[in-house]
Amino acid sequence: MGAEKKQRIAVLGGGIGALSAAFYLTEQPGWQDKYEITVYQQGWRLGGKCASGHDMRPGYGNRIYEHGLHIFAGWYDQAFQLLRLAYDEIARPKNHPNCTLWQAFTPQDTITLMDLDMQGLATLPWLLDFSPNYDVPGNSLAIPPLAELIHELLGALLHYSASTHTTPHGGRGAAPAPVESPLQRLWEIITGIIQKIKDDIQDMEVHFALRAVVSEIENYARAQFQGQLGPAGMFQLNRALMAIYLAQTMVRGIAEDHVMEKGYDAIDHYEWSEWLYKHALEVAKLYPEWGNPQDRARDLITWVPMSSLYDYAFAYRDGDPSKPYFGAGTALRAGLLMISYKGHFFYRMRGAMGDVVIAPVYLALLKRGVKFNFFSRITALNIDDHADTLASIDYVEQVRLKDPAAGYKPLVDVPVPGWDVPLEGWPIEPLWEQLDGGEALKQQQRDFESDHLGQSGAGDIPRRLTAGIDFDKAIVGISVGGLKEVCASFPARLPHSKWGEMFDALTLSATCAMQIWTRRTVSDMGSDNSDRTLTGAAQPYSSWSDMSHLLGRENWRGEERPMGVIYFCGQILDANGGHSANEQAYDAAVSWLKSNTVLYWTEAFSDTSPYGLDPSSMFDPEPEAGGDVLKRQYIRANVNPSDLYVQSPPKSVHTRMDADQSGLPNLFLAGDWTLNGLNSGCAESAARSGWRCAQAIAGTLPPLA
Repeated sequence: MGAEKKQRIAVLGGGIGALSAAFYLTEQPGWQDKYEITVYQQGWRLGGKCASGHDMRPGYGNRIYEHGLHIFAGWYDQAFQLLRLAYDEIARPKNHPNCTLWQAFTPQDTITLMDLDMQGLATLPWLLDFSPNYDVPGNSLAIPPLAELIHELLGALLHYSASTHTTPHGGRGAAPAPVESPLQRLWEIITGIIQKIKDDIQDMEVHFALRAVVSEIENYARAQFQGQLGPAGMFQLNRALMAIYLAQTMVRGIAEDHVMEKGYDAIDHYEWSEWLYKHALEVAKLYPEWGNPQDRARDLITWVPMSSLYDYAFAYRDGDPSKPYFGAGTALRAGLLMISYKGHFFYRMRGAMGDVVIAPVYLALLKRGVKFNFFSRITALNIDDHADTLASIDYVEQVRLKDPAAGYKPLVDVPVPGWDVPLEGWPIEPLWEQLDGGEALKQQQRDFESDHLGQSGAGDIPRRLTAGIDFDKAIVGISVGGLKEVCASFPARLPHSKWGEMFDALTLSATCAMQIWTRRTVSDMGSDNSDRTLTGAAQPYSSWSDMSHLLGRENWRGEERPMGVIYFCGQILDANGGHSANEQAYDAAVSWLKSNTVLYWTEAFSDTSPYGLDPSSMFDPEPEAGGDVLKRQYIRANVNPSDLYVQSPPKSVHTRMDADQSGLPNLFLAGDWTLNGLNSGCAESAARSGWRCAQAIAGTLPPLA
């Protein structure tokens, strides 16, 4: 008998979901004898919403440009496992700046939440310091059981609330560090309730104990009100009370709605704040001394640990902070997983996301024999007229290559001062010298990433892939914004599938990003948040982080160089496409800096500056150019269809499809928009979906937990 014919796999899209699907297929034993894999990617770079680039112009120091603020969380097990395998495959030399996975990430255990002051304004920094533990992300891919996560949440939440700076635990199961007097007695009370939380959180003793702790905190606060605590101490006591209130609310809600037995999805028809309010109201009724129960419940759902979760997940409808829009079950899972971090709370990349995450996976796949067709924009997936099967895939070649046989070589060498070997990075624009007519295209400022069905690119060459001839199975890793165009016929053609429901239910959000390089360190600018990530700030740039460690992964030489860099991101309200959206992001940046510079960078504030931030504080790569230095920083709106963030609104989880649920036997699904166990927009969700996609093609897809 002859050798079995290889299956030709067409991977559509180049985001983390698509790349991880291709990668995990190549992890299958003997995959070389089973599959021929080709990735089709629009434009010149991979990464999707996680794509990045280096500015290679003279004087710009190979600056990094991102779609937003990208940081890996300590619970990103699948993503870290994917990267560990990729780094092992490419086996970089020891003198490479990012030789191993753990050289490519730097831990961050410090965050800031912006708490509300007496006037209800987010002006009070709440500095939280998380201490490392001994777990390693990626060693286990199982999502911890809910009971275990509840233990983690209570131990962390109650302790963090009792002090401005905290060090909760040095390892799984270790006792929290004691809080200094006068809160020592309060913390002893809190630790007592933690000990009462067993696997069965429906135990009525737990509810009784939680109520007793709330009463004890109330009594303690009243006794200390005229005492030595002062305003700062009273804020700490209020946080402790709110933490207990939240704990009691969540325990009640989980028990009342049988989440332990039915799973998170059982409450996803509620909006997160709606679910919290429902149960917070019932808890508040137990305490007449609190006053109006409705007011107290509203205080809880607007408390910064709750509101910051919306910022983290871009979970406002239409970008409007007055419209929270996050499915309760998905939000509960995400919040609990954040607290159950492994090793460190956050991991920041030592380089652009394209350098640290996307390029290693690409290089590993290339080494394994996966093919890549860049400048291939998918335009339509076509179902057979007579059977439920994918018949063909339409795409366009956006440009001809000068050397088609050699293929497009997308990476550039980014020199890193102090290192012999450069980083492999992506440029912010195509390598024009590899394109036929590249110089003319460059002069035209051709943007291959802005093309979609409503804006066909000049010079597109129509192509078609035919099932049985060019591919046997396809993986669609395009995000929902793009899918609505390329799979527009699916809802009507597959009426018994979830395509129509999914398109209606999964809402999309435009986001904005800003990066500012500074002439002084963030600390010298008067910030208490140097080397921190902050969220809960004013919209639309509600999250920002001191990312100055990345200056060492850019290429600044000579005496004139930036001393700091700050990344911002958030949702943008009512964004329009094209340049007008970028202008809107710029106008929003000016307005935001005017209002917030005095709060965060006191030594860099100028009341005569057009944007509050003293222009001389910003590093100008073209000082002789004059004009607006802010426009020579980096500000963008993410409004192209596949750049839109996929939200997790209430009543949407049941419309998501797993990797093998496209309704077509030869089409498989990958992306953070699929049903994957997390169901939220993040790199971990995308990586998990890719793993499930590969398992589905291999015929070994396990059920979701």
